[in-house]
Amino acid sequence: MRLNYFDYFRAIAIVLIVAGHSTSPWTIDSIPEMVFANVITGGTALFVFISGFFFHHVFYKNFHYQHFLIKKSKNVLLPYIILSIIGFFLIIIFLDMPHQLLTRELNEPYDILALLTQYLWTGRTLTAYWYIPFIIIIFLMSPIFIIYIKLSIHQQVVIFLFTLCASMLIHRPLANLSPIHSVIYYFPIYLFGIIFSIQRYRLLGYLKNKVLILGIAVIIISLVQVVFYGTYKNFHKESIASFNGVDIIIIQKILLILFFLAILQRIAKKEIPILKYIASISFPIFFLHPFVLFFFSYYSVVNYVTFLPGIVIFAIKTILVLGVSIILANLIKFILHSKSIYIIGW
Repeated sequence: MRLNYFDYFRAIAIVLIVAGHSTSPWTIDSIPEMVFANVITGGTALFVFISGFFFHHVFYKNFHYQHFLIKKSKNVLLPYIILSIIGFFLIIIFLDMPHQLLTRELNEPYDILALLTQYLWTGRTLTAYWYIPFIIIIFLMSPIFIIYIKLSIHQQVVIFLFTLCASMLIHRPLANLSPIHSVIYYFPIYLFGIIFSIQRYRLLGYLKNKVLILGIAVIIISLVQVVFYGTYKNFHKESIASFNGVDIIIIQKILLILFFLAILQRIAKKEIPILKYIASISFPIFFLHPFVLFFFSYYSVVNYVTFLPGIVIFAIKTILVLGVSIILANLIKFILHSKSIYIIGW
């Protein structure tokens, strides 16, 4: 059964991801700007939640591990490998093998194969590509989630809360370059997606008339981070074992998820073509927007509008990156037809 409100949610998630990557060169220095930046940052959590939700909603009933992995390999892993290789060589060509491509671990800094392997494992080739190695590991762990689904709701909630507390202590990995660290951090968000799918009627009923409360809660937590922590955007650290405060943005993201779902269930029966369309190509947008950002940066596109206020530049850049990504996705689809699924997942 098609869930309209989840189509709309997927569209919002990809727009947030693009927006979160489009803040440069906006100088964020006021408290309201920092609070806003906090809210749009970390949109990947919404993608993780969606993945967990649909693991139960779509795949669980007739789950076959081998078939599931083959499908994800074709639609997710293969496009990632192909586009990462393209991105890797574009960086070498356009940036003339910059210092960020060199690693101390390599005796031969121009050992392309070793560098490429390292970049494929970490996802550091392009913005946001860290997500794919992480989510592939999650897919490989699917038998664990099958067991989790079969537990009682009380057991599920206890495990979710325990892993959430762990995530608040370990933070996201430094520069998002450790897939295992990311798995541990986002584990409760994936579990939350599963729980929401299992209990969606009860939870959606509970969310009715909670839009204002949830919206205020999101803003308050974001404000607390800015005022009391003196930071904004995501919490990152290199070592899982070290202690560097409590990550509260993950709580904000859970509340933000509930906030959007509380709104979207109200309009679930309405047809909103633009949101449905964006949702239908959300993965191609995810794969292609880092390329658009790369060339926007390389050709200094935003320099043409630096006379505008930072937040206006941010809005223009977000819309342009989203629009160009959609055009590229359709162009690739037009050229490759059904084979485009192996390149852009669509």
